[in-house]
Amino acid sequence: MKAIPLILSLCLLASSAPAQTAPRDAGEPLPAGAPTNDYELSAWCYGALSEYLTVYETVKPDLRDIDRMWGSTVKNEREPYAQDMLAARKELRVLSSAVEAAEKASPSPIAPHGIAAINQGRAIWAPVETKTHRELARAWLSWGLPDKCASTARSLKANAALLGAALKYNTPTPDPAAPTAPTDTAPASPPSEAVSTAPPA
Repeated sequence: MKAIPLILSLCLLASSAPAQTAPRDAGEPLPAGAPTNDYELSAWCYGALSEYLTVYETVKPDLRDIDRMWGSTVKNEREPYAQDMLAARKELRVLSSAVEAAEKASPSPIAPHGIAAINQGRAIWAPVETKTHRELARAWLSWGLPDKCASTARSLKANAALLGAALKYNTPTPDPAAPTAPTDTAPASPPSEAVSTAPPA
């Protein structure tokens, strides 16, 4: 079967035009349409990477066949690209932790935006997931998590920690030494003005 050129694989996954001009050695660029907000970008990266791991389970047999065809050293591994998968799962935890930290630190609800960004990230795989497993495997082999995902997630988590600390600092807390207001309860004895019913001496 004719191999899909790298550029075609990238087009199937996302637009081939990068969102911004980057130096040649800047690593994997962000595709056009990826979010620019740190929180939403981290969520987008989480979605794209989580679907990458899902696709891996589908294409493992094809990866073995491709490795045998090209004589790759991966053919000696019990699980193809096992070390790469360990690294990807570790990075997925980093992304998840950053997204959760930002949601907890935000003074307003942002989770709906995060869910939309996660789905947008997963959707970059939709076009190629309609192809054959062999084509999907080739596209999987050509994909890499954009380099900006890791740096953005780590920066987001650090900023979220600072924001969370600032919010706690600015939230007034009750003073445990302050006197408490008396409770409104009935008096234990009648008031002194009450008329005595005892007979006079």
